[in-house]
Amino acid sequence: MKVLNSAGGTKPRHHAAIGSGARADAAGNPRPVKRRLYPLLPVTLAATLMAGCAVTPERLSLEEQLSRAAADRATLYASQEPVSGPISLEEALARALKYNLDHRVALMERALQERLGDNARMDLLPELAGRAGLRTRDNIAASSSRSVQTGQQSLEPSTSTDRDLGTADLQLSLNVLDFGLSYFGAKAQGNRTLAAEERRRRVVLTVADQVRTAYWEAVTAEQLAPRVRNVLSEARDALRFARQAESERLMPPLETLQFQRAMLETIQQLEGLESELATAKAELAGLMGLPPGASYRLTSPRQSSTRLPYRLADLEAVAMVQRPEIREELYNARNVSLETRSAMLSLLPGANLFAGINYDSNSFLLNQSWADAGLQVTWNLLRVLSLPAMQAEGEARESLSETRRLALRMAILTQVNVAYRRYQRATTQYARSSELRDVEQRIAQATRSAEESDAQNRLERVRAAAASVLAERSRNRAFAEVHNSLGALYAAAGVDPLPDLIADDDLATLSRAIAERSAAIQAGRANLPRIPESDSAPTASLGPETRVAATPAAPSVLPPPRPPRE
Repeated sequence: MKVLNSAGGTKPRHHAAIGSGARADAAGNPRPVKRRLYPLLPVTLAATLMAGCAVTPERLSLEEQLSRAAADRATLYASQEPVSGPISLEEALARALKYNLDHRVALMERALQERLGDNARMDLLPELAGRAGLRTRDNIAASSSRSVQTGQQSLEPSTSTDRDLGTADLQLSLNVLDFGLSYFGAKAQGNRTLAAEERRRRVVLTVADQVRTAYWEAVTAEQLAPRVRNVLSEARDALRFARQAESERLMPPLETLQFQRAMLETIQQLEGLESELATAKAELAGLMGLPPGASYRLTSPRQSSTRLPYRLADLEAVAMVQRPEIREELYNARNVSLETRSAMLSLLPGANLFAGINYDSNSFLLNQSWADAGLQVTWNLLRVLSLPAMQAEGEARESLSETRRLALRMAILTQVNVAYRRYQRATTQYARSSELRDVEQRIAQATRSAEESDAQNRLERVRAAAASVLAERSRNRAFAEVHNSLGALYAAAGVDPLPDLIADDDLATLSRAIAERSAAIQAGRANLPRIPESDSAPTASLGPETRVAATPAAPSVLPPPRPPRE
């Protein structure tokens, strides 16, 4: 097909060749164009497929597992301050709170929530997007025009785009709806951070209770261990004596067998007690983060009162305010309300404000750089139909949160009352255990005065010594239970063993802060919050006149075991 040129003649129509990948030479004749991009496509596709097929899972080798286990074991006990002397209860608590892995996990979870909060606040900023790109093609982007009336070509093929293009733009945009959603999201993340702090406090209360229990078990075991070893040695000597008497027929057979049975039962009890005492210090070492089998000594218990300076009603009121579980649930209730507001906000139209500067390297453009700004509004009208469902969901969430909070408050009140009863029972049992220990020691003293040549007297003497040791152990356990139940009562009330502010995190400073906080709590100077009394609100307390001081009180310090006189 030929068309008229500007001189009235004709020239070949090459626009079809241009569109198919050819271009004209200097004489106007079409010639093939070297394709630069198409050969790369199959090569790229093949390389991608081969890389995907080459990915196979690799099992951990034994060497990798052993090296990781060795590295983790070294990390467990790295950067710990060495044990320089006898460990007090305050130092044990400080070591546990600083080196206990459960507490470390809680600290890291709180730190992670803080970082997520920082990211959530960054979402409130407008979006500043910069883009740049290069584009090339293997032929000219040319086109021609055709008359819609005659169907004839009206213009010769022409182009307005360079074959190689470079573009760049910098645009600032702000979506008002996304800003509102990000605002609610940042507030919700802040509540999650505060809830993580309450979970950390809950771990602190749990670890402190575990350390307190293990410490009193270990310190009483350390005091009683020498007596257990002495009595156990006596029992074994008596058993050997009975076996020798049986072999030499120095005693009637039935009497020797009964003697051996009694000694074996006594030895079994004492060996069980010895094993129990040995594991007490190992459990405390694990809570403090010390290596297994670490050797350390414990200090004698310092003078500390076991009386309760607070009323039960006061502790109930404190628990309703300071328990970490209650505070965490209140933060979660805030987020339930924020989620409802966020869902309602998403029903509104979204307005996107934008402004930016642009650049295009196309040489055919009159203006290669320009600035633009605008407003775009979008609204999904069908989402409005979900408004009743969203409202019902929000109300259901809030009702569930409120019911969960009420159930949690009831459980906490029960825990405080149970801990109070436990403390009362512990003080009573300690008084009875002390009386029984004194009786057993007097019996052991009386039996020791008998003739050693009499086998029956020797049996009774060993039995009395073992019973005295077991009574001492029972009395020590009762004394430890007094301290543990008192600490459990404070933990049930949410009284934190750590002050709000600590100057440093070294062991000496932590121990001193824990000691000062403990002294303030025991003296009734803990500055606990008080809830205003209401006539309409029933109280679960026993009345303002009920005090634990009315129960038998334990002595202020565990006295050393008193061996029977020879």
